[in-house]
Amino acid sequence: MLKVLLWGVGILAVLLVAGYFIAGSVIHRKVDAAIAALPPFIQVKYASFRCSLFGGTMDLDSVSIQYTQDQRVYVATLHHVGLEGIHYVQVMRTKRVQLRRLRLEGIRASEEKMHLSFEGSVELDSVYGSENGDKGFGEVHLSVDRIKSRIPGGEETMVLSHLELDSRKRSLRVDSLRILPVMDKLAIGKKKGHQVDVWEVKSEGIEAEGLDLDAMREKRIIADRITIQKNHIYVFRDRRLPLERGEKPLPAEMLKELPVSLRIKLVRFGPTLFSYEEYPKEGNETGVLTIHRFSGSLEPLINKPAKGDPAFLTLRTEGSLMNSGTVEATTKIPLHKGDPYRVEGAFHELDVTKLNNPAENLGHLHLESGMLNRLNFQFSMSDERSIGEVTGRYHELVVQKLRKNGKVDKFKSFMLRHLIIPQNKESARGKVDYKRDPERYFSYYLLHSLLVGVKSSFKLGFLLPG
Repeated sequence: MLKVLLWGVGILAVLLVAGYFIAGSVIHRKVDAAIAALPPFIQVKYASFRCSLFGGTMDLDSVSIQYTQDQRVYVATLHHVGLEGIHYVQVMRTKRVQLRRLRLEGIRASEEKMHLSFEGSVELDSVYGSENGDKGFGEVHLSVDRIKSRIPGGEETMVLSHLELDSRKRSLRVDSLRILPVMDKLAIGKKKGHQVDVWEVKSEGIEAEGLDLDAMREKRIIADRITIQKNHIYVFRDRRLPLERGEKPLPAEMLKELPVSLRIKLVRFGPTLFSYEEYPKEGNETGVLTIHRFSGSLEPLINKPAKGDPAFLTLRTEGSLMNSGTVEATTKIPLHKGDPYRVEGAFHELDVTKLNNPAENLGHLHLESGMLNRLNFQFSMSDERSIGEVTGRYHELVVQKLRKNGKVDKFKSFMLRHLIIPQNKESARGKVDYKRDPERYFSYYLLHSLLVGVKSSFKLGFLLPG
């Protein structure tokens, strides 16, 4: 009896081993058949194939994929593709695939025309799919070493480094984000044929918490908080070029035009060095304005308002203008059409001589001396005009007017000092009443609303340039 049992077990073992190799060969052929059946615009190749019926695994090494669409060719290579937890019997019987885990390792993908490249790995848990189009997955872990892409419609390239997406933790982390111009800053404006802002940005320590990955599949970004630890932002504009014609949208309109829906409870950014450089319409030297230790928050960030949402997005910022004194501001961005923007804030202890670079090169003014002890501002901005007031206090303010050659215009400087701008003022008050130029951006509207208020605080302020 024992001998018969041993013979039976041996025969069964032989059959199982034979069946294992036969089934493995069948699966291999089915994989090749599925690849051959792909449409001609998708080409897939691999160097080696392994599968284990008992272990429920499948492995492909050195996989290459080429996808062609709209005359664009996307090419990807994968060092390894691993599938775990495959129920082969279920696949054969129901043509439904269910995996415990899918791993894509050593991915390198690129597209030449868009200058797009991707390096990293992807891991998906509880993956399923069937012939009727039903598909999905459970947890996701995405690790990216580097993503590089040309910004659509722009002359800049975006580079992301070390990205980690974890659906279980509902988090996204990015070590750094860089935006770099693809050519010289002056050449970009000449190519466009009109004034354009050229950006160079480096942001570090980006993190999203409470992220809803299911919403991302529907082009909705929902999160509890997004934080950016620090930034370095540089913007350049060439005013010698003509202004681009057409009405410029206000911030709320720009947000609504985004192709994704945003619903983020809080956005916070840490210390930022912000620099704006401008080549003047007349003159040979650029002016540079910087804000040091610029930080702030936006609460909430919504672009598709719904019932129960707040009426405004609240942007709070603070920093140091030209590394002197402090400035803080609160801007209310309306979510309902027709409501005005509301701006309020204050400058404290600003040494105005720190502003000489932009004042001389952009405004032909030299600030000989002066301390702005305080300047409070408060105004509302509609689609048509801004209305409000500024109040302040300053001492030892001496302003000189410069000629185009950079030398002091003695007569105009005398008028400024003795007739237009008092040297000391304990209580200055000005009225903001500025008509918006719809062909200018919001930053221009905001700055000139403030300058109009400052000029009107002087009896003969209307004589001041700008």
